[in-house]
Formats: sequence, C-alpha cells, structure tokens
Amino acid sequence: MPKPSDPDLTNALTRTWDMGRSGRSSEALRDVRVLLEVAREAEDDTCVAQCLTQVGWFCLQLGHAEQGIDCAIAAKALWAQLGDTAREAHASAIYAWLLVELGLVDEGFAEASTAVSLAELADIPSILAFAINAKAVTLMYCRQDQLVGPLLERSLALVRDADDPWAESLYLCNLAFSQVSIAEAAENDGKVEEGRLWRERALATNDQAIAIAEACGCKWSLRTALCNGAEYYALLQREDVASAYLQRWDELTGEVGLREHIHYLYTRGELLTRTGRLAEALEFCERAVALAEASSHADHKANTIRRLSEVQEALGNTAEALALYKRFHIAYQRQMGEMIRRRAQLVEMQLETSKLRVQAAALEEQAGHDPLTGLPNRRSLDAAFKQLQGSRFCLAIADLDHFKAINDQYSHLVGDAVLQRVAGVLAGLGDYMRAFRLGGEEFALLFAGLDIQAASAVAEAVRGELERADLTDLAPRLRLTASIGVAASRGGPLMELMTVADRRLYRAKASGRNRVISTDLVEEVSLTG
Repeated sequence: MPKPSDPDLTNALTRTWDMGRSGRSSEALRDVRVLLEVAREAEDDTCVAQCLTQVGWFCLQLGHAEQGIDCAIAAKALWAQLGDTAREAHASAIYAWLLVELGLVDEGFAEASTAVSLAELADIPSILAFAINAKAVTLMYCRQDQLVGPLLERSLALVRDADDPWAESLYLCNLAFSQVSIAEAAENDGKVEEGRLWRERALATNDQAIAIAEACGCKWSLRTALCNGAEYYALLQREDVASAYLQRWDELTGEVGLREHIHYLYTRGELLTRTGRLAEALEFCERAVALAEASSHADHKANTIRRLSEVQEALGNTAEALALYKRFHIAYQRQMGEMIRRRAQLVEMQLETSKLRVQAAALEEQAGHDPLTGLPNRRSLDAAFKQLQGSRFCLAIADLDHFKAINDQYSHLVGDAVLQRVAGVLAGLGDYMRAFRLGGEEFALLFAGLDIQAASAVAEAVRGELERADLTDLAPRLRLTASIGVAASRGGPLMELMTVADRRLYRAKASGRNRVISTDLVEEVSLTG
C-alpha cells in the first residue's frame, strides 16, 4: 500500500497539469522535472508516477517525443504496480500517441487499443475519452479516416457529459483534421462535391474547436486549431481568412513550443507562397527546416524540406529545388531507417521495463513473505484483511506452547526447523484457511467465508495435526502443541479483531495450553469499527 503523498507536492502537480492545459507546456515541463526529483527523494511512488505521466504529455505537446516516451513507459509500469488502472490507461494513451509521433504507427495502434481496454475497466469517462482519442490519432496516421469519426464522436460525447472544454477542443481539432483527410480522399476519387461538403464540415468543426479553446484558455489547442484553420482555408483559395487566422496566432502571448513553432512557420510559408510573396515564404520555410532538425516528429523534417523545395521551384531556383528534393528523399529514407532504430530501441526499453517489473514483483513477494517459513507475513495479513472487509470471515491467533524451551534445550537451529514444519502443516490445510507468520512462534489463521463454529473446527484440526506431528527426526522425544484463540469479524479494524483473538489465546494458555477457545467468559465484544 503506497504511503500518502505530501499535500504540497500533490498541489504542485495539480498546478503543473493546469499549466499544461492552458498552453504553458514549456514552463510546466521545467517545473515538473524538478518535482520529479523531489518525489523520488521522498520515495513517493504515486507522485513519481504523476510526474512521469506529465513529462510524457508535455514532451508530446512540445514536440520532444523521444524525451517523453521513456517517461510514459515508466509511468505506465508504475501505475500498474500501484494498482491504479485509470491512470495506467492515461499513461498508456500518452505512450501510444508518442509512438505515433515517432512514426511507429502499428505499435501506437496496439498500445492505444490497450489503453482503451484499461480505460473501460476503470470506467472513468474522461480517461476513456482520452484513450479513444489516442486510438483515433493512430488511425488518422494509418489513413483510416472513415474509422476515426465515430471514435472521436464518442470521445466528444463523453467529455461533454463531463464538462471538459479542454479535452473537447482537442478532440474537435483532431476530428476536423480527419474530415479534411476524408475530403481529400473523395476529391482524389473524382467526387468533388462530396469533398467540398467534407471540407465545409471540417471548417465548422475546427472553428468550434477554436471557440472552445479560446473560451477555456487552452493556448496549445488554440494555436494548433488556428494553424490548421489557416491551412484549410488556404486550400480553398481563401487566403484572406487564412491570413487572419495566422494573425490571431501571432497575437497570442506565452512561450511557444517547438512543435507549435514549426507548424506555424511552414503554414505561414505555404500561405505566402500561394499569395506570391516568395522571398518571405523562403525565409519562413528555411526557419521551419532549421527548427525541424531539432524535432523528433516523424513528419516535420521531411515535410519542411519538401515545402522549402516548392518555394525554391516557384522562385525559379531549379538547382536549389532539385537539391532539396534529393534532400527530401534522403530525409524520407533516413526517417524509415530511424523508425527501424526506434523500433529496436523500443523493444529494448520494453524488455528492460519487463525485467524491472519482474524484479519489483520479486521484491514485493519477498516483502510480503516470511523468509524462514515461506508463509505470508503481517504485511500480507493486512492486505488480505482489507480484501475481506464487508464479508464474513474469522481470524485465529495460534501460539506454539513452550517454544522457548525448545530453543533452549535443542538449539535455535532445531527451533527454526520446527517453525518450518509448522508452516508445512498449516500450508497443508490451505483449502480451509490462509496462514500467516506474525513473528516468533506466533501465527495468524484467516478463515474466509466461515462462521465461528466452522472456523473453530478447522482450528481444532490444526491443533490436532500439530500435536500428532512426528518431530523425532529433529530431536529425540521432541513434541509440539499449540494454543489457539478464534474470533469472528464484525466489520471493525484488524487490531480490534486481533485483540479478541489474542484474549482467547491467552485464556487457552491459562487453561492448560494445547486447546482452542472461540468464546469469551462474558458476552463477546462487538466489533463495530
């Protein structure tokens, strides 16, 4: 069970997340990296997982996918370890989107499908909507746009019910992009009128995204939608509207991320090319190419070079245009090689994460078990008790009689061997109960679904088995008995139940040992919690 998080750290993480949602992603990324070190120093696994999730998302927003992907993987694994399915789904969806940003579309689709399955288990609408959106993004990159619309419509319905305008603007922006792709496919098939209708639908959807992003203050979605809108209107030869959209982009305040800046530069360059302002277009496209070199986005490097080559061709600079086309194809080939390298790197990272999970599971197993007897320990008893709360069950405390005398007379080595034999006897009755070593010669027995009479009968069987156990191979004339106290849970905390069982155990000891007691001399204490 993770320890409670520091409220100050939790509040700081809420602030960084809100900063990212308002478009201050660069600032949020700097701050959350500091918080990550604080959380690690405090050994606060929940806050570490939150930090890693946020780093992954902010890196995606800013165009630093390679920096974010290892954090998303680590976040997903840690949320799984913590048993938080909803947040695991969220991290999985971010991871899927980052894979797509790196060009690993097949892997991204598989991971997004996992994210949706996890989110459906968690049954939190906002998380499910985000996971479905991630799956839609992977399908957009696969050019499966007819499948994208229904997914994004479902995401939008979920977030509208939850009144989440930040998410709504993001999903509308993605939906508009998909609608433009459907329009292009229709036009390529000669269906001009159908294509026009889809473009008009995309404009309306994107304008809705702009309005919602502006109203809720999300500058990241707003910048994306304004650039997309400028592209959509420019393709319809409505350069005046496209220019107005980019003017609105220019007027936005705040730090601009790498991804947003590249998007703006090549969109502005394309619009200037269309309006014949080629010298200015050249300047913007050259800046876009230079910035794209620092980006890990799968399409930016190749696309910015292609746009620059088109400007050079329009200027009549044939040699420069040809050189850039060659550079574009080299960039495309390198992109394919880079995808192979990333796939290999991804497999390596996933293998390393699997190894860490195995190690963590082994440590968790060790932490929950007694090393001498192999039985679950007190920590495991606490966890088992919590799982049984609200149901019928009983607890017994068993104490080996005169165990100190065994250690004194025969040695601690023999005493340890006796404890291991006892563990074997208890494990042999595992169909009726679960046994735990509390420490020393004391054991707890948990009887799920049994009433006090049935639990007492099993406890009596345990007592009898221990009395009949042949220990003479360990030491001549060695024999063993145990005293056991049994109590029925009535919904209270574990300590209260153990107090009743202990009281009855000591009565068994005082009454001559080697017996089971499951009632009090007076009316049994009610455990109301």
